[in-house]
Amino acid sequence: MAMTPRERVITALHRGEPDQIPWMESEIEEALQEQIMGSNDFTPAQLCEKLGLSAFGAHYPMGHVSDSQTLTNKETYKENFYHPNKLTFDFFPPWIAKMGCDPATGRTYVEKGLLISDEALKLFDEFLPDPNHPARYEKVAQWIKEYRGEYAVFARIRLGASSTIESMGLEAFSYAQVDNPELISKVCRRFAEWTAQVIDHLNEMDFDFFWCADDLAGNHGPFMSPKVFRELLLPNMRIAADRIKKPWIFHSDGNLFPIMEDLLTLGMTAVHPIQPCAMDLGKMKKEYGPRVGIVGNIDLDYTLTLGTEEEVEAEVRERILTAGPGGGYIVSSANSLTDYCKTENVLAMSRAVKKYGKYPLEG
Repeated sequence: MAMTPRERVITALHRGEPDQIPWMESEIEEALQEQIMGSNDFTPAQLCEKLGLSAFGAHYPMGHVSDSQTLTNKETYKENFYHPNKLTFDFFPPWIAKMGCDPATGRTYVEKGLLISDEALKLFDEFLPDPNHPARYEKVAQWIKEYRGEYAVFARIRLGASSTIESMGLEAFSYAQVDNPELISKVCRRFAEWTAQVIDHLNEMDFDFFWCADDLAGNHGPFMSPKVFRELLLPNMRIAADRIKKPWIFHSDGNLFPIMEDLLTLGMTAVHPIQPCAMDLGKMKKEYGPRVGIVGNIDLDYTLTLGTEEEVEAEVRERILTAGPGGGYIVSSANSLTDYCKTENVLAMSRAVKKYGKYPLEG
């Protein structure tokens, strides 16, 4: 008997072998969603059905103009957190930073982190929404009930590390590792404690798993030494991680191998996205596949954005044959599906997962 999409995800997350390798994305930017669906008026389940995805989360236009990159201030962020005006399953704290916006693309970016001194810690009270405000949770519970169908549903959260790095700024974060390491710990702890309160609410909701986004590394390695990660970030991230009562995926771009052993002590169910320019999928499968699920590795730098449909198909097939044997693998892009991905390549990815992802795998 065929599994449902949700059953495939849960089986693969726990390193089992479903009947078909699932495909899911941490995010599909709204402009790309609209290109795929031909409108902005569709449900997450309809997008999953169109592509053959097994899960949904993140955010969706649902009949509204796509504005996922809109620049917000601390007041509007709080209001949108409590009373979202579009479908969203994101429970991120804000960057405590001066934000900029690229006029050509509409993309926002951190112009300058604001948490650069002990005195600046008072900004937490100005920026952070109340994690216990009931309105957001009530609305999201309604959306899950209305739209889930046979699909797995995930919430996106952060454990505190990337919020710390972005809200301090990479330069200030780097100097503080030597000049004021306690500041890093204080900032990360505050973000983690906020998320821990959010997690307490999410645990009681009908989510199947959490996707925790905390970028820690670049292509050549982490933004800090293993010692700094172990002493300043990891104990505070654990504050949030220890509250999780559901399966969860840890996300970070870049090369995580230098801190992988420490990272796995957080107890995640799977790791994403195994960025191909930074991490070898075969090594990840061989050395860590028996201990943690693997999600991702379809190249975003070239294949999905600049490659041909034939190259997409070949890469999906190769990744499935590398990471799929024995189960525990979920196909996903090596970050997310951005609005500069080729629509035809996303559709080619959909076809390839269906073609090559059935167990027993070819070869």
